[in-house]
Amino acid sequence: MRARTLLESFNYALAGFFYAVSTQRNMRIHCCMAVLAFLLGYVMHLTSVELAILALTVGLVIIAEMINTALEVVVDLVTQEYHPLAKTAKNVAAGSVLVTALVAIVIGFLLFFDKISARLEGIPTVRTNSASLLVLIPILVIVAGVVSLKVLAGYYHVQGGMPSGHVALAFGLATAIHLLGADGPITLVAFILASLVAESRLEARIHRWPEVVAGGLIGIAATVLLFQLLT
Repeated sequence: MRARTLLESFNYALAGFFYAVSTQRNMRIHCCMAVLAFLLGYVMHLTSVELAILALTVGLVIIAEMINTALEVVVDLVTQEYHPLAKTAKNVAAGSVLVTALVAIVIGFLLFFDKISARLEGIPTVRTNSASLLVLIPILVIVAGVVSLKVLAGYYHVQGGMPSGHVALAFGLATAIHLLGADGPITLVAFILASLVAESRLEARIHRWPEVVAGGLIGIAATVLLFQLLT
């Protein structure tokens, strides 16, 4: 339907945006990450130019996801049956979102890496000669704790469930790397890798957001507590 007024065109545009947010899980993830990126930019005192680059990058990712959603709807409208060309169209559209997201990660790295690593340099760390022991014990405790929680919750499968064991281990190891005295950049890379583990569990639909967040918090808290007890 053609918009008769400018207000109607805005209403149609907003309806499209809200449709994408309400129906597409990845769109909600992109929006949440955008909010976190802007909050981090505020905390890190990004310049006006840096904020402009951040806004443009975030906008491109969201635009790519909306175009991908629109193309999927059009393909489904044309045919509900499997067709190689329909599959190719959806794959290419999804690939454009992936490329845009990867570019956004690179830009985010360039914008935030030096600032975050400089902040991390001032955080006190634990230095010890028993590094291997201080890493091994948190791993064993986290694994045992996660398994126990899943058993108590009546969930007897390795994959899925509350909380995410993979995310707990990833953030536990990242925390241990920092507490063992790693430099700021190394600590930042460790937590970036842990975040990628969390993202992979969400993308594979093995875990939901609450399970991933709970796993990350358990991993960090358990590691910090054990380091306090052992040092």
